[in-house]
Amino acid sequence: MCGLGEEAGAVIENEFASVTVVIDERGHDRRLRVVDNHTGRTAYFDALLLETLAWTPEAELRGLLDPARHRWTVDPGPDGTTR
Repeated sequence: MCGLGEEAGAVIENEFASVTVVIDERGHDRRLRVVDNHTGRTAYFDALLLETLAWTPEAELRGLLDPARHRWTVDPGPDGTTR
C-alpha cells in the first residue's frame, strides 16, 4: 500500500488547474484516478500510461495543454449533460 487509499485523495492545484488524485484498487490492477475538480471529469491511468508520461519528452506533452482541444468541446460531461 502506498498511503493514498480509496477514501483519501490528494488535491494538486495551481492557478491554472485543480485535480484530485486517488489510487484506485477496484480493478484488476492498481491505477491512478485523476478527477478534474472544475468539471468532475475523471480519467484513469494504469502503470503503462504513467510510465509513458515519465519518459515522454515534455515538449511532446505541451500540445495537450491547450484546453480548446478537448476541455471546451460539446461532449457529454460526467453526468451525461453537455457543457
